[in-house]
Amino acid sequence: MSKDRVLLITGPSGAGKSTVAEEWANAHGENAVQLSLDSFREFVKSGFRDPGNGWNDETQRQLDLARANIAAVASNYSEADFQVVVDDAVFPNWDEVGIERWREALSPLEIDLVALLPSWDAVLERNAARASDRKLPEAMLRTIYDDMSGWRRYSDVNVIDNSEFTVAQTLAEIERLLTI
Repeated sequence: MSKDRVLLITGPSGAGKSTVAEEWANAHGENAVQLSLDSFREFVKSGFRDPGNGWNDETQRQLDLARANIAAVASNYSEADFQVVVDDAVFPNWDEVGIERWREALSPLEIDLVALLPSWDAVLERNAARASDRKLPEAMLRTIYDDMSGWRRYSDVNVIDNSEFTVAQTLAEIERLLTI
């Protein structure tokens, strides 16, 4: 992957976005960085708005700010010859958290989008294994999962069903898809 591109990994909660992004960065020599939108959002210590507790103008503002900060950091790393991977829950049919917002923020860097879409059963199992403060209620998880499934309708999006894949197998599939 050239350094004027950013790998953006998305998928529902429990898809393995952060784990795969971290391992992708670890596997790409000495010049690769992982930027997680959740980590940037959680820099806010006082006044943090968790999207899981409802969406409002302040939640959107904090998300937009985190995205803008990641874009600035990604640009700086890219200019310093680092490969960049970002993990975020990017929704195919929700403009406020959609891919176009990322394209605008990251321009002129190009995006290679990979959607990890494991089976519903795999998502449930992974959610159950999470720390209690990271688990999502099943109804919310289902809504996110169903919305994310929309990525399957886009021919220009690299979709991976990583239900049965190890992290290493998922990384190999990402590499295969990005070299096609």
